[in-house]
Amino acid sequence: MKKVILTFILMLMFFALPAITLEESIELAKENNKELLAEKSAFKSADWSKKNALTNFLPKASFNSTMIRIDDDTYDLATGMQEIPVLGSTGMPTGDYIPFSTAAMGTGFYKTTYTNDISIQQSIFNGGKVILGYQLAKLAKKQAYLALQSKEKDVSYAIASTYFGILKLQDLQTLSQKSLESTLSHLESVQKNYEVGTAKKSDVLQWQVKQKNDETALSEIGNNIDELYGFWQILLGAEEAEKPSEIDVTEYDSETLQYAVMEKSELEKAAEEFLTEVEKTSPTIQTMELAEKMMEKNYCMAKGEFLPSLNLQFSYQFESDDEFDFDGEDNWNLVAAFSVPIFTSGTNYSNLKKSKYDLKKTKYETEFAQENYMVTAKNVFYKLITKARTVEDNKTALEFAQENHKIVNELYTQGMVTNTELMDAEAMLFGSEMNLVASYYDYILLKYEIKKYTN
Repeated sequence: MKKVILTFILMLMFFALPAITLEESIELAKENNKELLAEKSAFKSADWSKKNALTNFLPKASFNSTMIRIDDDTYDLATGMQEIPVLGSTGMPTGDYIPFSTAAMGTGFYKTTYTNDISIQQSIFNGGKVILGYQLAKLAKKQAYLALQSKEKDVSYAIASTYFGILKLQDLQTLSQKSLESTLSHLESVQKNYEVGTAKKSDVLQWQVKQKNDETALSEIGNNIDELYGFWQILLGAEEAEKPSEIDVTEYDSETLQYAVMEKSELEKAAEEFLTEVEKTSPTIQTMELAEKMMEKNYCMAKGEFLPSLNLQFSYQFESDDEFDFDGEDNWNLVAAFSVPIFTSGTNYSNLKKSKYDLKKTKYETEFAQENYMVTAKNVFYKLITKARTVEDNKTALEFAQENHKIVNELYTQGMVTNTELMDAEAMLFGSEMNLVASYYDYILLKYEIKKYTN
């Protein structure tokens, strides 16, 4: 009994929390969920990678400053006076010598030389690497965006699963509490009858056993709610999340009935329309297709290894003297570098072959994954139909259980049925109620699972 009281207190504390709708909880998770924040960061990183790839089309300019200092012996040797023999008209030395010094010639030979210049580099063509690199970065950004969409769907489904899981357990908790109250009422009645000799001791024991079972079930449901609520807080990224708002499951009656009465031809048409939408809008399918496109770009880059390259470089030197004052003789040069790969020891050829088979591998894997994904999507759709029919079947079962319980209860008061038969009727009634509640939430949750397959 203490467990029941404790569970009841926990229920009151839980219901006292402010409520939040499913849509509000999903928006809250988009702001705080750590998995989603990680995917958003990955998307921003891919966006900057694309911008970085774009810069490869633009020229690169740099300022270069160097200082060169030679050792004393080399400097003295280079600047010392040397005698150069004078040659006559016949080409023979005349015996005269001309003094010569590098420093005296003003050739700019300094012990310490400062050189400053600006250089500009521009890539013209490099086998298509620049263009293909940008295209790959663009596809990678789109892939990151689709990954973000998929993660949002996964988190939304996880939130919906937990949200409806809590509501489902709350409804089952209410039914369990109702079952326990009914059990206690019957136990009290049987005990009074036993005291006056109109009931057997075994009848009392049966109801006492059922009481313990009901108390245990109620306690387990309460523990499960606490566990789900802890997971719920993590999903929302909140220290203390609000409780889910209650919903009226009977609002889905028209949908479940519509699915339940569908003919086979109608179901096949609806399934075909759903799968067509999945093929067109599913982020997962689009991600698979992007992976194949990216491998095709890699294959093209491998082909580009056989093509020539052309690059330009312009340099303007505005100082080269013994003082760092940006005041010296200037000069400029323009370099056009044209390179044609002739023999690379088979590196480009082996890379081409590797890229070719990587592309084939990706195509086979993508086709296999898409086929499995579409089968899974189809199964989920038909599972939704099954859950809708289960709801309708459980409605009928509950009506039968209620009628049976009413009849058995009247017969029991007249002493025409046994205590065991009454307990069976009670178990059937509350079991049918719980089955109906569970089937409602199973159907609702599948509706949200189907949203993972379309955009």
